[in-house]
Amino acid sequence: MNDFEIQRGLRQMNTPRMPQADLWPGIAARIAAADAAAVPAAARRRRWLPFAAAASVLLAAAAGFTAYTLHEQQVAADFIAGTDSPLPVRVSPRDARDLSRAPGGDPRLLGAAVVLDAAHAELEQALEQRPDAVFLVSLLNRTNARRMKLEHFGARAG
Repeated sequence: MNDFEIQRGLRQMNTPRMPQADLWPGIAARIAAADAAAVPAAARRRRWLPFAAAASVLLAAAAGFTAYTLHEQQVAADFIAGTDSPLPVRVSPRDARDLSRAPGGDPRLLGAAVVLDAAHAELEQALEQRPDAVFLVSLLNRTNARRMKLEHFGARAG
């Protein structure tokens, strides 16, 4: 087949043709069946009910969480207002508990105390696994010396 034969075949395909079967009766039957099987209006109105219930439960949970958070902040503020502390008013109860553990009661030294406590715990775990490791004992001694120095700074700052 050469180019001329292909072009001739394409020109023959470009002529108008009648369909072999009439498609409109099938389309009309499908439209009528879809209208008969349509969802009733009452069922469409009730379809939003589960979504409304879920939204109300979510809204109630958010309101409860917000009320609890505001209550805890108020408790922390009352605790701080009762003490002579230079801390800001908005402190969570967990933060207030952590601040009471700060060396010398100084909240500025709390971060260093937490890091040293974590390092001390990790070194003790490593020493339990390898009791013959002398370098771990020296690291533990250095950590304890830093903790003592931090306590000294806290006593001087407080």
